[in-house]
Amino acid sequence: MKKKFVRVMFFGALALATGASFVGCKDYDDDIDAVNARVDGIEKTLSELQAQVGGYVKSVVYDASTGKLTVTGADSKEYTIPMPEELPSYTLDVTKDGKITLKKDGKEVSSGTIDIPEIPEIPTYKEFDPLLLTVKDGYVYYDGTKTSVAIPETAKGSITAILDEKGVVTGYRIVTIENGKEVTGEFSVIDAIPLKGLVFEPTCYVGGISALKANNLTYNAWSQNAYAKPSETGETYKSNPTLSYITPQIWAYYHMNPASVSMAQIESLKFLSGDKDYYPVSRAAAMDPTANIKKSDVVTEDGQRYLKVAMDADAEKIPALNSGKVAVYALQAQTKAIGADEAKVITSDYASIYKVLMSDFVLETKIDAEDVILYGQSISRTGSTPNANAGKAQEAIDANADYTVATDGTLKLADKISTYYKENNGTELVKMTNIKDNGLKYVFTASNYIGGANNETEQNSFFNGSDAAKGIINPEYKGQDSEATEHREPLLRVELVDTTKVPNQVVAVGWIKTKIVKGTIDGFGKVFTKDTYYYGCENNVAKLTYLNMNDVYAEAKLNKPDFHTAYTLKKDDGGAIALGEGSTGTVTEVTDPEAIATTVVEWTVTPAEALALVKKSKTEMFATVTYESVDGTRGDITITMKASIAMPSGVIKNDQKITEAWSPDKSYVKADVKEPVTVAVTDFKLDLFDVFEGRKVVVSNVTEANFPSFTKDKLTAKFIFSGAKDVTIGTDKYTFTVANNGTQLNASKNSATATKIATIDADGIITYNKADKNAQALLNKSAYNVDPFTVGIEIVVTNECDEILPLTGNKFDVKFLRPINVVDLKSAELQDATTGTAKIDMSKLLGLTDWRGQAFAVAPIDFYTYYGVTGSAISIDKDQIMTTLNASEAAPKLLKDVAPNMSINYTCDLQKTGGDITYGDLVYANGKFTINAPFKLFIPVTVKYTFGEVTSTVTLTITPTHQ
Repeated sequence: MKKKFVRVMFFGALALATGASFVGCKDYDDDIDAVNARVDGIEKTLSELQAQVGGYVKSVVYDASTGKLTVTGADSKEYTIPMPEELPSYTLDVTKDGKITLKKDGKEVSSGTIDIPEIPEIPTYKEFDPLLLTVKDGYVYYDGTKTSVAIPETAKGSITAILDEKGVVTGYRIVTIENGKEVTGEFSVIDAIPLKGLVFEPTCYVGGISALKANNLTYNAWSQNAYAKPSETGETYKSNPTLSYITPQIWAYYHMNPASVSMAQIESLKFLSGDKDYYPVSRAAAMDPTANIKKSDVVTEDGQRYLKVAMDADAEKIPALNSGKVAVYALQAQTKAIGADEAKVITSDYASIYKVLMSDFVLETKIDAEDVILYGQSISRTGSTPNANAGKAQEAIDANADYTVATDGTLKLADKISTYYKENNGTELVKMTNIKDNGLKYVFTASNYIGGANNETEQNSFFNGSDAAKGIINPEYKGQDSEATEHREPLLRVELVDTTKVPNQVVAVGWIKTKIVKGTIDGFGKVFTKDTYYYGCENNVAKLTYLNMNDVYAEAKLNKPDFHTAYTLKKDDGGAIALGEGSTGTVTEVTDPEAIATTVVEWTVTPAEALALVKKSKTEMFATVTYESVDGTRGDITITMKASIAMPSGVIKNDQKITEAWSPDKSYVKADVKEPVTVAVTDFKLDLFDVFEGRKVVVSNVTEANFPSFTKDKLTAKFIFSGAKDVTIGTDKYTFTVANNGTQLNASKNSATATKIATIDADGIITYNKADKNAQALLNKSAYNVDPFTVGIEIVVTNECDEILPLTGNKFDVKFLRPINVVDLKSAELQDATTGTAKIDMSKLLGLTDWRGQAFAVAPIDFYTYYGVTGSAISIDKDQIMTTLNASEAAPKLLKDVAPNMSINYTCDLQKTGGDITYGDLVYANGKFTINAPFKLFIPVTVKYTFGEVTSTVTLTITPTHQ
């Protein structure tokens, strides 16, 4: 087992005034000459530095004699932090067996052990990471797990320099105090460690395979109508009926090990095309992509550092999602030989790629933690489409403002805009994660219109147009902050623009309305996370406690009495607390039992409201309330309470099913009418509980401690129909629906009125409707051992308040076995021109068996009476008799067309004698000509019985006139 050896050097801390930082480091001199000319000379606090340079730097240099820390960012700019002088130093040695020892001046101070993971054969970015060694509360941690290694107490700060097994500094962790609070800065040194592994970051999974979407965009471009003079209704846009298209550059993202690798360490990139068959669903698709290293780069997105590779490929060779084909590839990167490190070839994992069609683009903005549709788009904010106000700023002008901004404040809307789209002509809107990668960008413009008390004022007069182009609402009048901007309602136009066209084209356009309010103090928002709601019979109740409110008072810089004098809760027209858009539940004011005479808000969400969110694929719920300024001098304070929603789940395990009663894979059971007895069968029923052990459906894997409403003693199981696949019989097509809460299965023949096929009662008993013609046709369409009529069944488990427990393993099929079968005996013969009458009993042509394959008998049990084969049960269709006369078995002809004078007649006459039975004679009349060779007749026969009728074909051979 190979282990990685790591040494970590710690530098102690000395007392220093607020805002000071501490550091110890090893000089790293990449590009030092180039950056000397670009020192910005600005002293930063640690938090400012972290925000400025992010998590990756080129070097950290500490001068112990002056206490000066110099950090060179990834952009080659230098920043300085004042430090104390002559920091004491520590080392942390990590041996191959996982023992860690803290030393000072070579002597042991503390020791412990950690579990160092084995190095995998194929490196991944999850491999052991020295940057996961951290210091917290005076102890060393690895990947969040506390060790027994204690760091000697220091005054108010510390620094950790992390080294690899070769003694190269790979990163730093610096702790200092700013404004009385502990602040931590974490930095990784770029290029310190060579590339060791690549792992593909999927944009989706298809058939369990990590996959990349190759996007193709289609849209109708928008263009602005003439708008020479501002009006009360605002500007308008029109849509071009001709479709436009974008085929953007394909970008593949890869995690790197280590994440600090830069493009300077990579010599070349190429894709390996591994077009393999993926059984049982897909066939290989040749694609042959290439990697464009000139366009590729190392980027940081959402706090993650990636190798972003430009893939060039023939779009026509990329398979569509449902094409039944899969194209797979891997990235191969060759590193540069640097110093003692030889060049290496690093290969990523394989992934697939699929062509995705993006359309119906919609702009949305975040309001109270929820994305909502901008006004004036093809889809209205309520979700209806088409929107009669599409392309019209008037929809926003007539609506209430989405945001407020103080007269002396600013509002950055650019950070609140998102793009949604529909994928592969689907119905759900999907959020776009990177518009630039798709050849798009946002364009912001001040949208002028006439408003005000007398509808005479141009609203663009009251905010800065240059800032509006950056997506910022900055209230101004003639270039200065002014109370004259109060109550004005600026409109910002947002365009999603196709940058691949010259000139650019507008893909989507919408408008945001804002309102300027008086206020020398900006409003703010606070979010409080409440306990997870474990779905059940009880409401979820959470309070905005007095401790929460203390945080609000502190940020508002007011004590409690002054706050409630300056602010009041916003109410709706009915006097109830108004909730922000997208909120769930109700909020009321109650007295906090932990703080006498303190009124707080209480948030209540019913189980039904939580379930409605889950059905929309939400995993979290929230409610937002607003504290408004009483005198209008303060901005709104929005307070959001949010909670995760946890849903119970259970499993119906196969070991509960009686093995012998189920198919080998336990996916279906068979329904039959039971074996014959002396009393005739009158109904077709199946008790579904009978096929489960002990006649009980037991739910497993429910976490009862979290979900007390779903303990086993509170659960009840029932069965419902989940539907059936369409069935075609001849030229007739049967489609199915489920009614009465899943207890009734209906079928429609050729889109006619649906009729009842079967029902399930509360005791789990299926009753087949023997009287319905559609039901009879479906039951009798196939022999029991060929393709019996099949319906889907779902097990539904509810608790005492009738809430449904989500389940897996709860669906199976029932196959209804046709009770009787008509068998062609194929051995019956009649000689042509027989003296007297050429006749033969139908029992010589036709045999009957039941759903078990047992031949019909008269004794000791009368099958005929049991199944209702009585009276004139058997008949033939004379007009459809086929023959090999002047034809062949492969291509028979209608008898009436070949020999009109030749005929077959039959009258059913069931006669039982002892243990035997006859069906009546079939009479053959020759065609008034001599037959010199045998031929066959294929006679359609229908047998009627209790559950409908079965039609088949029996064979009669006519032998020659002369033997």
